[in-house]
Amino acid sequence: MFPTIQQGSTGPDVIRLQDLLKQLGYYSGASDGDFGPQTKQAVIDFQQAQGLTADGIVGPNTWSKLLNQWRRMTESEEIEEIRSLIDSRMGVGALNQLALEGFVGFGCTRSFYVNELYGGFQTLMRVKCDPPRGASTAIGYHEIRVIFNRFEDNIENYSIERVSEETGPPEFELPD
Repeated sequence: MFPTIQQGSTGPDVIRLQDLLKQLGYYSGASDGDFGPQTKQAVIDFQQAQGLTADGIVGPNTWSKLLNQWRRMTESEEIEEIRSLIDSRMGVGALNQLALEGFVGFGCTRSFYVNELYGGFQTLMRVKCDPPRGASTAIGYHEIRVIFNRFEDNIENYSIERVSEETGPPEFELPD
């Protein structure tokens, strides 16, 4: 994905890092592609806040946390999200897919998340069911995640991730 970078590194990966740290409020310097002392301190502050080893080196664990900024929606945000899904052809399409795979009704719980990195333009609906369900009789899924990508107020597209013992762990962790 991204290479390990540290103080002294330069280039586009450092610019990406600096931009991410700015968006998250850890860095206020220039996104100049030079990993200097100010960038290192911002990385250390971010790592400490995320419970990572705070060494100022940006490796796979730090990149993963930087690029995975999901937070659980508030109750009022969830209500608004449900309304937007019902008012959108793409949203209804995703809900129909969940229904076809049996991910509605008793034994299923849903939760909604927003990706802070994209300021509300990317949301996620997570549905967990017990017992496992799915359109296939060969594999039962414990969880389905639907990621919605928006432009302005419109859902432009969505992707679905199915989670089971057979498919392995989900692509990324979500806060509970």
